[in-house]
Amino acid sequence: MRISHGGIQTRMDSEQKCSTLYSLAEAAQALFGGTSIWTIRKHIAQGTVRPVRIGRRVFLTSEECARIQREGLPSLRHEEK
Repeated sequence: MRISHGGIQTRMDSEQKCSTLYSLAEAAQALFGGTSIWTIRKHIAQGTVRPVRIGRRVFLTSEECARIQREGLPSLRHEEK
């Protein structure tokens, strides 16, 4: 694992490219324009965001951040029936 500017770079597998990991704080501030860390945590709990866990720490890969920026995230508000 190598530390780089703006995240942690790690090799996933020999078949996959090197991926940058962003902490939730980095992802919330820099990538999503000040979105709350707790909003990202709620999406992780709902399964709409796929995190990488290293011990107790939670990260988002650069690919996951790009997917979120491309597709967006669904609303967390509950729809009344």
